[in-house]
Amino acid sequence: MRLKRICGWLIAGILFIGLLGGAAPVNAAKVPANFAATPLLPKNQLSSKAGYFDLKVTPGATQVLKLAVTNPSNSARTLKVIPVNATTADSGHAVYIPTKRPADASAQTTFTKMTSGPVTVSLAPRQGKTVTFYTRIPASGFTGEVLGGLFVTDPHATLSKQENGDSSDFQLNNRYAEVTAVALQCHPGQTFKTNLKLAAVGVHQPDTQPTAFARIRNLTPALFGDLQIDARVMRASTGQQVASQTLRNGSMAPNSWFDDNISLGNNRLAAGKYLLKLHVTSGKRIWNFSGAFTLTRQQSAQHNSLTHAAHQPNYWWLWLLALLLALLLCFGAYWLGKRRRDDDDDDADSDQDN
Repeated sequence: MRLKRICGWLIAGILFIGLLGGAAPVNAAKVPANFAATPLLPKNQLSSKAGYFDLKVTPGATQVLKLAVTNPSNSARTLKVIPVNATTADSGHAVYIPTKRPADASAQTTFTKMTSGPVTVSLAPRQGKTVTFYTRIPASGFTGEVLGGLFVTDPHATLSKQENGDSSDFQLNNRYAEVTAVALQCHPGQTFKTNLKLAAVGVHQPDTQPTAFARIRNLTPALFGDLQIDARVMRASTGQQVASQTLRNGSMAPNSWFDDNISLGNNRLAAGKYLLKLHVTSGKRIWNFSGAFTLTRQQSAQHNSLTHAAHQPNYWWLWLLALLLALLLCFGAYWLGKRRRDDDDDDADSDQDN
């Protein structure tokens, strides 16, 4: 019995150590609902079923936007309501959040250019107020749609920037934020053929691993979705593919741009010229873009040093060998013990016969 317990503890210990090597902690954060924002829809609302401002506006007129904010908590709260433009984040999705990213040069105007500035509102416990903004439509109007939003947040909150320090993507830390979208059109019902352009190809040099990027522009004054991008990085001299990446179910805001960042893979790369090829689709529309970029010696060295660190040897086979040896030892010990007991039984039978 003692031998069996020792073997059991030995096998369990090996399995436990192996599990520790592959385990990773998982953290979950719950964001509390600290306030609510409700749009007060005007008479020129195009869709009564939409839970946002979907408006037909008149050139030269001033559009009034009213947003009701309420504080359902038992504590006083100060909120900031910020007009924002709809932009496209580097994740390849249209977003309605504060950002310093400018609109594409093809934009006739933007929501923030036409709209009055941010408003700070103080709310007592369980109090509600109406915040008003004024959007002045250009006398000449505009083509297509202008998209933006009214972003409500706690002014004491912090932004966690992502994507090479670009605030077009960020995480909300210890707060709750709401945004009410605003869609403005002078001539509803217009349709546009999506027009995408490749603006630039190059290498981002963040604090971590160098990354290739393709800057994609949407010159269309309309939001579109179903964006799919298949990107490939190839050696310019040989045409050998060294890395690939796929974007699915993306979207782009009107007259916006974003950098599609492509990892350079996990293999060592020499300095020199590379090609970036993109196969882009949205519905039935297809675009094929390509551009060349140069990986410098410094960038190559940085990439290779991080790649070397990621290619640490895998010793899983040692754990398997140790487990097999443990099983063999247990089996051998069991066999020897059984043989010894059989010998003892034989000796005992011999003594009785004598």
